[in-house]
Amino acid sequence: MIVVILFLGVFALQAQSEDKPKRLTDEEIQEFKHYQFYLDQPALSIENIKYANDEEKALEGQLSKDGKRVVIEGYTKRGRVTATVKYKDGTTEEISRSSCVIDPVIPL
Repeated sequence: MIVVILFLGVFALQAQSEDKPKRLTDEEIQEFKHYQFYLDQPALSIENIKYANDEEKALEGQLSKDGKRVVIEGYTKRGRVTATVKYKDGTTEEISRSSCVIDPVIPL
């Protein structure tokens, strides 16, 4: 019984000693070349991708083949992005995405 208790204690200590996931620094984040965000419905085209708080700086981006993602080039800072999206049903909408939902595209 004592051996079992000691054995379980060792496992408990090992489970607690796992490191927390490493948070990326700003320099590591800038190493990614492409970022993406998802659309609520498939789109035909995307225009005027820019930072919400910086009207001067336009971003380059393209729509994925399925029309559900926008892949951005040149996203170098954390900030809200706005874009004009034209959907398959003919409607146009200006959308806004925060940096919380803009993810790096990790090269395979």
